[in-house]
Amino acid sequence: EIYHPQDIEMTFSVIIPTYNSQNTILRALDSVLYQTFKDYEVIVVDDGSSDDTKSVVEEFLQDNEVDFKYIVQKNSGPSSARNRGIKNASGKYIAFLDSDDIWHPQKLEIVNNILQDKNIDIIGHGFSLDREPVKLTDQYKLKKIHFIDLLFKNFAVTPSIVVKKEKMILFDEKMRYAEDHDLWLKMSTDNAIYFLDLPLVTLGRELMSKGGLSGNRLNMRVGEMRMYLGIGKYKKSMIIFIPFLLVFSFMKHIRFLLK
Repeated sequence: EIYHPQDIEMTFSVIIPTYNSQNTILRALDSVLYQTFKDYEVIVVDDGSSDDTKSVVEEFLQDNEVDFKYIVQKNSGPSSARNRGIKNASGKYIAFLDSDDIWHPQKLEIVNNILQDKNIDIIGHGFSLDREPVKLTDQYKLKKIHFIDLLFKNFAVTPSIVVKKEKMILFDEKMRYAEDHDLWLKMSTDNAIYFLDLPLVTLGRELMSKGGLSGNRLNMRVGEMRMYLGIGKYKKSMIIFIPFLLVFSFMKHIRFLLK
């Protein structure tokens, strides 16, 4: 484990789970390094990599002055890695980034301005799959995401989410699919969540909704169904709707198979 922490509280703790990411982690780290807003710490949680990820990270640290924590754990899945990062975070806000994704250089600056101006605790934003640099506009929409909206659709990808640390709860480590959707849904029961329609992250892989194998899609549906089955734990009034939600999830998979 490598620690280069400062003694002052940072605005953002950037949590990056990684597993065998020697070919992509540097690009992700560079996208944080090149942020126009500089008040952050970086926490990389290595989920038991067996490749040269650590060497790439060490070389990055030799070349750059960064408030940095590199934590190694046995392979336990991305939810466990993110939770480890959350527990070691000292920033006012938690910001997630995956090791194969890259942020727009103004991501933290734009998000921070909105967080402060609108007094928001939880926000997500749009994404891009285009490898060409995204041109931002001064015009954007900020939409409040209600519990019912989230119930039927995951509103944002994980590397777009920023949460005030005091509002943050942990991912369910037993869930391998839809664990992010499950967490946003839980947080929406007690907190206002907002969506910013600017593509401030470029994904390194396509979403399940954009492509992918049917087996993975089935696992996503199973994860979603598990999320619906547990909804009564934090929203008792929704228990009577669970059968309808399960049918809704199943029909989405049937629709995919019939395409």
